[in-house]
Amino acid sequence: MYSIRDRLLWTFCIALLLAGVAATYMTFISARGEVDRFLDTELQQIALSLSAHTDGTLPNVKPSGSDEQHIVIQLLDTVSGQTHLSTGLPSPFPVTDIEGFANIRHEGQTWRIFALKTVHNISIITAQPVDVRVKLAFTSALHILQPLVLLLPFLVVAVWLLVGQGLASLNRTAKIVSTRSSTSLEPLPVKGLPVEVKQLVLALNDLLAKLEQSLEAQKRFASDAAHELRTPLTALKLQVQLAERAKTEESRQKAFGRLHAGIDRATGLVQQLLVIARLDPDAHKKPFVSVKLDEVISAVADELTVLAQQKNITLETATEAVVVAGMEDALKLLITNLTDNAIRYTQPDGRIRLSVKREQNDAVIEVSDNGPGIAPEERERVFDRFYRALGTKAQGHGLGLAIVKRIVEIHHGSIVIDDGLDGKGTTMRIRLPLLTQ
Repeated sequence: MYSIRDRLLWTFCIALLLAGVAATYMTFISARGEVDRFLDTELQQIALSLSAHTDGTLPNVKPSGSDEQHIVIQLLDTVSGQTHLSTGLPSPFPVTDIEGFANIRHEGQTWRIFALKTVHNISIITAQPVDVRVKLAFTSALHILQPLVLLLPFLVVAVWLLVGQGLASLNRTAKIVSTRSSTSLEPLPVKGLPVEVKQLVLALNDLLAKLEQSLEAQKRFASDAAHELRTPLTALKLQVQLAERAKTEESRQKAFGRLHAGIDRATGLVQQLLVIARLDPDAHKKPFVSVKLDEVISAVADELTVLAQQKNITLETATEAVVVAGMEDALKLLITNLTDNAIRYTQPDGRIRLSVKREQNDAVIEVSDNGPGIAPEERERVFDRFYRALGTKAQGHGLGLAIVKRIVEIHHGSIVIDDGLDGKGTTMRIRLPLLTQ
């Protein structure tokens, strides 16, 4: 576990240290170049001055420059071989053929020399130890860098304060979150936060809003499920009691028949509750595959034809090849629920048509019937969980259309209710985006 503050402080300190080392090196190189240029000019000027005052004889020479510069002079008569040296050099330079600037090794150290030959056959050499130049360059660089060195502690303190101030808003937000109760899902305050922290807080607020919606959906679902299960369970208990109290075999069998029917209804309710629970709230994260809707509709029609024939209902299909991206099982459940609803609510000798077609970039699924239909004022509410339209006599739990709506939402589609066949009944029209290649 690491601290952002510590990491930032160490990063800035190391960066300052590296910058200081780089600045020191560059300053020394720059100072060394300036010192070399200045002292080379001085060596050259001394030699030229001596050549102007030499008339063919070797004058006595004295040391030139300050003690720190340690400049020595050598005069050599190239004809007689006679040499004069200024003090500071125990033996003459063994140089006779060099002109201009050069670096040579002599007496165990490196010298920077300037050699000049006059018209009177006199060789003039002005020299200076390279070590002296390096020392002068280092001293000059130190004087330049001294203000920066003195400023470094203040820079470290400034960085520490700035990092602390920059992270203060994050610490305040963390404190607010840590002091909240598990049931407090109100948005976190974003006023006065820097952009980076604000983005994090906005993302947390969005997560809190989704969590609140999910918890509310779970509470509503649990409450509705408990309410809906109470009735069939109470009925089952009554049927058991009636069976226990039955005095004849006929009444006992009748009670057991109602008990079995009640168990079937309760089982169907639980199955639908499990289906809708699986669809909430993260079903949209499941991978989509290519689904051929015409094949799905044909399969549903084959499965439910027997059920439709029991009421002498004609089940028609009108399909064309349409492919969407989705969950095949969920889409089959969607069409099955709509078709099952149509069969249960359509009167005997009625007609139901399942169709799918293309319309621009959408696949349009329609389940139409010529049954009693749904009143316009109730068409929005029929998708609510456990809601059943007024006057409905068919058995049901009010979950089928809620499941259909959730599946449509997962597939980024839409569903509307319109009039059905022959100017009456109901048409459930679903639009889903076509599969893009």
